[in-house]
Amino acid sequence: MLVVPGRLVGQTASELQVTPETMTLGVGQKQPIFASAYDRQGNIISSARFTFWSSDTTIARVSKEGAVVGVAPGLAKVEARLQGKRASLAILVTGAGGGTSGTSAALALAPTTAILLPGESVQITPQALRDDGTALPLAKVLWKSLKPEVATVDSTGLVVGVAPGKTIIQANGGAGLMATVPVDVEQADITIEGAGDVLGPEEAESLRVLVPSQGNRVVTTGLQWRSADSAVATVGPDGVVVAHQPGRTEIVLSGFGLERRAGLVVHRLPQTLVVSPKPPAEPLQISLRATRPFSAVAQAADSTPIPEARILWEVGDSTKVQFNRATGTLTARDTGATTLTARLRGFEPVVWRLSVVAGTLGLDRARAGLRLGERVTLAASLLDEAGKVVSPASGVEWSTDRPDVVALNGGEVRALSPGRAVVSATFPGGKPVTADIFVTADLLVASNRSGAFGLYQVRPESPDTLLPVLVDGGGNVQGMRSPDRTRIAFSSTRAGSYDLYVMDADGRNARRITVDAGTEGDPVWTPDGTHLLYTGAPRAGVPQIMSIRADGGDPHPVTASTGGNRRPDVSPDGKRVVFVSTRDGDPELYESAIDGGEARRLTKSGDRKNSPRYLPNGDILYVLEKGSKARLMRITPGAKDPVPVLEVDQPVIVLDVSRDGERVAYIAGKLSEAGKGKSQLTLRIQPLGVVTPPLLVPLRPGEQVLSPSF
Repeated sequence: MLVVPGRLVGQTASELQVTPETMTLGVGQKQPIFASAYDRQGNIISSARFTFWSSDTTIARVSKEGAVVGVAPGLAKVEARLQGKRASLAILVTGAGGGTSGTSAALALAPTTAILLPGESVQITPQALRDDGTALPLAKVLWKSLKPEVATVDSTGLVVGVAPGKTIIQANGGAGLMATVPVDVEQADITIEGAGDVLGPEEAESLRVLVPSQGNRVVTTGLQWRSADSAVATVGPDGVVVAHQPGRTEIVLSGFGLERRAGLVVHRLPQTLVVSPKPPAEPLQISLRATRPFSAVAQAADSTPIPEARILWEVGDSTKVQFNRATGTLTARDTGATTLTARLRGFEPVVWRLSVVAGTLGLDRARAGLRLGERVTLAASLLDEAGKVVSPASGVEWSTDRPDVVALNGGEVRALSPGRAVVSATFPGGKPVTADIFVTADLLVASNRSGAFGLYQVRPESPDTLLPVLVDGGGNVQGMRSPDRTRIAFSSTRAGSYDLYVMDADGRNARRITVDAGTEGDPVWTPDGTHLLYTGAPRAGVPQIMSIRADGGDPHPVTASTGGNRRPDVSPDGKRVVFVSTRDGDPELYESAIDGGEARRLTKSGDRKNSPRYLPNGDILYVLEKGSKARLMRITPGAKDPVPVLEVDQPVIVLDVSRDGERVAYIAGKLSEAGKGKSQLTLRIQPLGVVTPPLLVPLRPGEQVLSPSF
């Protein structure tokens, strides 16, 4: 019988050997034979693939792996063949089984192959096994190396590499039990796994020795370890390093004629662990697919960082979030709950409870106006795709581009100085959402201190009383802040005649909203900030009270009477409008529904009246001119007659009331006629209901101010 397992490609065989030289088998017994091929230099051809042949298969059969089975009593010859070379042995088959009492058995060796460095050893362990895998008693095993100049083997099966080359270790357990282990001895480089490592005091770590060219095989024998500085760290014979005190040292490995060194840093003992963000009491919310930085830094007793200290990071559920330890960045992957944990030896673990939500961050308002010292709280929420609030947002980070204008405490904003600030709320790792915050001084006036009239904020307590808002030579007057103090409506001649404009409270983004050929002025806001009422004076005709949306849409008249109507103001509930009308000859106050209709006359004296203003409770305050003086009057619904509130020693040109109804600001004096000298005007602020002198706002010499408004 001839068995051909495959074609041989590679070295040329010069000699074949088979082991054992003879074999005795009982009928039914099986035993392997071992064939070796050598090239001309005497090297074993490890890749050799033999064919085996039996001279009489009725007496002995041989498998393609070289296992011989006794068939019937008699004598046969078995050959191993390779590249035209042959080696044979005689097979004697007796009538009964041998020492295994007729039971087929084999000798197994572990490991089945070995790769060694010169000087490295490996222990081979034999075991006799029945066909069913159960163990058989094994008395004495005889060991032999076919090439002891490559590797030796002692009586216990300990193999020691001697020089580069290949050999076969044979084990003979008697009773026909034989097995072999191919051994390669190679000269190769070794490395230390964990080189350049860092440890803390009293921390320990095991170092391993690898052979990169042999698939990173681990070497455990023939090694000697030592530390260059045992005060810093020591190393045991098994490669376990123990750190003792801060410093640097080298761990030195010797073996197989080689020496390798691994640097080791023992860092200072951490006293504190500083983490960011601080874990809140509630789960930290993160939007789906958003990223968020996390950090944990060990600090020494002097509060300096210890960057070498190893922080171990753990993610509870990696299907929910992914954490990049190199960058400290967490990425939300799926909705649900999980945890992120930072561990440092000697400290309690720091645990962030995380909630990944399918929502985006939103604020309850996009803009807000504040007076100096006022506060507002911005509320951050999670919004669904339709923009509806899902839940309050936690773990939001707040910042501002103008810390000189506003101060932040979480979402609470406090006004510090006049200006515009952008407050940003950043949801963990997501895009920021912003709100514009306008901080305004108490009062707004028009002044000609720069030539043409411009709009200024008034800070009576400041050395520079007037702060510019819109001073561009456009002739800007009658500024009126919106109810939320984020916008200003004003009248300007920048386009030729007086038209109405609306701009942001800091003077930016002015937009023209009226385009009539006449003049428009006296703007006042409705309480909801959606509309403006104003005086519209066409070139041909009498002035009327007009209404227009704040974006310039839907302009329409509120009044249409003869004689003219001007100086409107809107009631606190937004339902009524008061104005000055000359429909009956003298300028008197009238009140109507805000959408027009029949007007009710409120005053009946023949003196001139101007600047009607509603108080928060619905009463009306106005100026009654009394020759060279003026009187502030108050109309209370249901009362028979107006009552005086304040006597002023000069004519009052225009008046405004603070939003809380506790103060008035007015311009007192007399406007000069054209070409007849300069006007002598003063700006005064005075409490209502308290007999105190007015506060005179400092003005520059020759400066004229108009249209104060709170």
